Amino acid sequence: MKKKVSTVAKNKLVILAIAAMLITMQTIVAQNLSGYHNYNDMTKELKGLVNANKSISKIESIGKTIEGRDIWLLTIGNQQGTLIDEKPGMLIGANYEGDHLIGSEISLTIINYLLENYNSDEAVKKSIDEHVYYIIPRINPDGAERMFDNIKTGRKTNMSPYDGDNDGRMDEDGPDDLNKDGLITMMRVKDENGIYMIDPDEPRLMKKADPQKGETGLYSIYWEGIDNDNDGFINEDPVGGVDINRNFQHEYPYFQDDAGWHMVSEKESIALMSWVIKHRNIAIMLNFGESDNLIIPPNAKGILSSGNGIDLINIANNSFSDASKVGMVNTEGRGRYGSWMRMGRGGQGSEASSGGRQRPSRTAETTFGRADLDYFSKASEKYKELTGISKQPPLRDPAGAFFQYAYFQFGVLSFSTPGWGINDSKADTGGREKPEANERGRAGAERTRVPGISPASGSTNKGMDRDFINYLDNNNIKGFVEWNSFTHPEFGKVEIGGFTPYEINNPPATEIARLGEAHGEFAVWLSGLYANIKIAKTEVINHGGGLFRIKAEIENSGFLPTSLSQGVTSRSVKPTMVQLEVEPEAIISGSSKTSFFQALDGSGNRQKYEWLIKGKAGDKIDLKVVAQKAGTDRVSITLK
Repeated sequence: MKKKVSTVAKNKLVILAIAAMLITMQTIVAQNLSGYHNYNDMTKELKGLVNANKSISKIESIGKTIEGRDIWLLTIGNQQGTLIDEKPGMLIGANYEGDHLIGSEISLTIINYLLENYNSDEAVKKSIDEHVYYIIPRINPDGAERMFDNIKTGRKTNMSPYDGDNDGRMDEDGPDDLNKDGLITMMRVKDENGIYMIDPDEPRLMKKADPQKGETGLYSIYWEGIDNDNDGFINEDPVGGVDINRNFQHEYPYFQDDAGWHMVSEKESIALMSWVIKHRNIAIMLNFGESDNLIIPPNAKGILSSGNGIDLINIANNSFSDASKVGMVNTEGRGRYGSWMRMGRGGQGSEASSGGRQRPSRTAETTFGRADLDYFSKASEKYKELTGISKQPPLRDPAGAFFQYAYFQFGVLSFSTPGWGINDSKADTGGREKPEANERGRAGAERTRVPGISPASGSTNKGMDRDFINYLDNNNIKGFVEWNSFTHPEFGKVEIGGFTPYEINNPPATEIARLGEAHGEFAVWLSGLYANIKIAKTEVINHGGGLFRIKAEIENSGFLPTSLSQGVTSRSVKPTMVQLEVEPEAIISGSSKTSFFQALDGSGNRQKYEWLIKGKAGDKIDLKVVAQKAGTDRVSITLK
């Protein structure tokens, strides 16, 4: 006889099955975090993570791109108790540059790390219960999507049309895959007027010839392509666009290519800024981009480390650095036999042009406040400890970058990191194994124009070409195409080769899981630094005759001050408010009904207040303190 199963038992089985299914869903999602994702796959992953963790996460779009893609924002926080947007928050942003996909992948893995460990890790649970994470994994989805095209160009920009050569036409002279290898690399062309030579110590690289050492220039360097619009420049006006991480309102690189028509001119930057200025509870920002202040923090003078790029790339960019001088502003001598030849070698070795337009006379502050430097140094030490990253990959200067705006204008602790490094030995990576070359994923390259970096810097061999090619060799990564002969329709015999639009700005995909988990730990550690404002002590003294003296001590038990010194300087962080909720006429003397202080250091520092008021025994009076970056506290005081 078949035994009947009770309803209770059936329900238990159903609950266990659902729980197992949810665990399986998270496991499946986690297993899919080991490669580089296109937009559709990333959207699927994000929604899958949120659907499996609806009680503490949500997803929303903060805007759409020109090509109609959503800019996704995930909010992770405990929705019970204090309102989410009143809790101290951290904004994690990534993929400002279209070719910096590793930032997206690390952000995605951080999301998975937080959600997966919420019920099993006390530090993660405390962080999510008491604070809030806002995560935008891909701020430039249109640019990122180009990394999955059949021909990889390594573009940083979005898809906004841009007249790169100032000739009244948009996007008419982009790169051409001449050797049909699916990659846009470089061309070296023999030129009797050339200023570059093959590096005798490393024949894959080029260097500027030094006449004082008896060296003679024999080559000019260009991007792989042809002069599609017959203006004497090659690849000077590709499709798009604006580099989102050059489009923000601090040290904005006026009139430079890829910076946009003006600050915050793009759909992506407008969407981000519109959202950010509505969320003043953000106290820390962690940005993944092609500038750094975490691997190497600001020095004792508050200056960032120099952003060493790749000389070979900067030299190729120089080939059209003067294109905007020609066009419609000055047509005299245009073309192959006009000013292009008079400049010599297509303008290589010359300074970038602003097209004759003037810059503002006042320069932006670029030095981090001395009072804030210890916070950056402390974070850097922990960052290197957790990630094992000690050596910067190719970088560029941060003009117009969002993380600079976040510190200098928004006034909060703002970090930027490429998210990976070119450590070339096990010792450099804390003993971690090197990735296998055959498991490399899609990545990016520093292909597009590089505003903010002087073209001359690429001409003086101060870049990190040698270090980077050693990194590729030591880790068995095929990130350099050997130079091979090709018959060019304009130049004749040339050689095509150079760094690929993959590995320059991204590590192998096998590194994603490790880097993502380490950055998840770092994000949780950062959340432990928040200022934390509390009403630490209250005292009531009855003087008789209906007069009562109330004393209170407001404490910052967190690590950070309630406002950084830069937050005070920029006036972007509201002063902390202390308010005794009585009628103003009830206060006889002492502090005001509503008082403010600009900043209170952490680690237990206190601010004292005292009121002499009229009242009667048994009255209950509320005292509250509100700090924009450090939360809110309230107590009820009984007169007795």
